[in-house]
Amino acid sequence: MKLNLQINNQSFVIFDVAMIGLAVLAIVIAAWAWFANWKWLTAVMVIGILILAYGAFISPRRLKITKVKKALSKSPTAWLKAVYIADLHAYKNKPLAWYQKLFAEIREIGADMLLVGGDLVVADTGYLDKLVDLSKLDFAYGKYYILGNHDYLDDPSEVRRQMDDWGFVNLVNKSKDVKFQGLDFQLAGLDETLYGQPKIPPRDSTDKPYVLLGHEPDVLLDMKEGQADLVLCGHTHGGQIRLPLIGSLVVPSKLGRRADLGHRVINGIPTFVSAGLGEVLCRARLLCSPEIVVLELGI
Repeated sequence: MKLNLQINNQSFVIFDVAMIGLAVLAIVIAAWAWFANWKWLTAVMVIGILILAYGAFISPRRLKITKVKKALSKSPTAWLKAVYIADLHAYKNKPLAWYQKLFAEIREIGADMLLVGGDLVVADTGYLDKLVDLSKLDFAYGKYYILGNHDYLDDPSEVRRQMDDWGFVNLVNKSKDVKFQGLDFQLAGLDETLYGQPKIPPRDSTDKPYVLLGHEPDVLLDMKEGQADLVLCGHTHGGQIRLPLIGSLVVPSKLGRRADLGHRVINGIPTFVSAGLGEVLCRARLLCSPEIVVLELGI
């Protein structure tokens, strides 16, 4: 079923026009300042233009690998390596070659499992074909996904169909027992909070490690300590634009900066929030490169 919730609000055009306008204004001011012998102002404008160009054209195309080691039990005897990615946001702002590079990087990591935390597209499932190389990735302990809010903007059933065809296991409001080197842990997922109907799968046992995929960090608002040993989230993009000393400027979460990026403990639950891989509304990133998370989970 096609929903078309906010598809017309997901264009980069407004941002592009604003950035072009700012660049032209900065060039005019820099030229005027040069002839007015205000060389310091010229330097400031040139630095501003360079930062603008870096944020719009270079930073969003980079890839950062973040390694996270987390013991899920008191005395782990086996360590599972999983790759966690979120917010791919397939759209026309990034070429197919960028996604091919991303999936090649993931293949080289040699993980046991792949976890995808939602937002496969921006607002048009027609761009799912850019993610086709997901079908070529094989993992001994499987590949799993949940939906994000952007997956609901056009046709969530098409996102599910494509991911299922590519060999992924749908974890939306479901859980699965995974046996690794003779040890069991419970892997669960949630529907997203804006357009979905999230329902946390019950924990089988406090003795069995429990990892939960939840697209928005806001899922933690309704959770209590002990419900999960680790929650993995995306959605915030780490703020997408971060400034030195200040950090993220805008965080799309009720938790704000408490859950903008990286390691967090929320309601007593260890949490990791990924910077994600794509962008929305503003095509730029600054001090917040697209991120592949490599998890070492002790069982």
